[in-house]
Amino acid sequence: ADAAEATDKLVCVVWGSPVGTEDAYRTTLLGSSRLATFRTARNCVTAVKAYLDHHRFTDRYRSPFEDAPRTPSPSFRKAQGLLRPGQRLSEHAAKQLLRAYGIRVPREQLVTSAAGAVRAAGPVGYPVVMKASGPRLAHKTELGLVKVGLTSASQVRDAYRELTDIARYESVDLDGILVCQMIDRGVEMMVGVTHDALFGPTVTVGLGGVLVEVLHDAAVRVPPFGERDARNMLGELRGRALLEGVRGGAPVDVDALVEVVLRVQRMALELGDDLTELDINPLVVLGRGQGAV
Repeated sequence: ADAAEATDKLVCVVWGSPVGTEDAYRTTLLGSSRLATFRTARNCVTAVKAYLDHHRFTDRYRSPFEDAPRTPSPSFRKAQGLLRPGQRLSEHAAKQLLRAYGIRVPREQLVTSAAGAVRAAGPVGYPVVMKASGPRLAHKTELGLVKVGLTSASQVRDAYRELTDIARYESVDLDGILVCQMIDRGVEMMVGVTHDALFGPTVTVGLGGVLVEVLHDAAVRVPPFGERDARNMLGELRGRALLEGVRGGAPVDVDALVEVVLRVQRMALELGDDLTELDINPLVVLGRGQGAV
């Protein structure tokens, strides 16, 4: 105890007696404000490690608010013209919002006739995906409002008629039918924004597609945060091995995925309460160097 009083270093004592009623233990050791006393060596080592980890963290910690943007980006001004406060955006309008923030989306055209769908399919490139587009359509697949793998003009024409018939039967208002590029390779992820009552906007990344509702494998951060935190989010996922390539599969473009997470974060910071929810699902991460769509 006297030695501990004479130094500014951490002094730990392991008291190995099983009794613990000795005066030296109860009075001298526990009575000192300068000694850290433990009953087992394991507890002592665990506590010292936590002590050192804490100081390493505080020594290198920099507040993310130091690097937070102070002025709106050019993307913000574009986004303001696309948002409809209090209203859900259609898929087509939402993709325009993503494009405004530099987030890559598949090639697509919005059409309002079967003939227009056939004309659009050429420049989009076969095979194509066709989807109904409207502000109240959150889950198109369940209603049969998505057609995939269309390889000919006749299939596109028939799909247009079927999609509009279903929408009419379900009393769904449409702004048109999307003819989209089909992305049939890569790892499906999701990136989203939600509003927490305490923290405000939060950014989520996780496994996408149908796996979102099955595995619930996601990581969440409160912006602002940097690239290291975005990469750490991916490291927290149970399914992170999919990004590295499994069963002979090639690794995917993790850098592109991180960039999307950071761009979505910028969107959440700038749009604030005007963006109540965003769900990019699926975001298909392609092979290394090929980006994410």
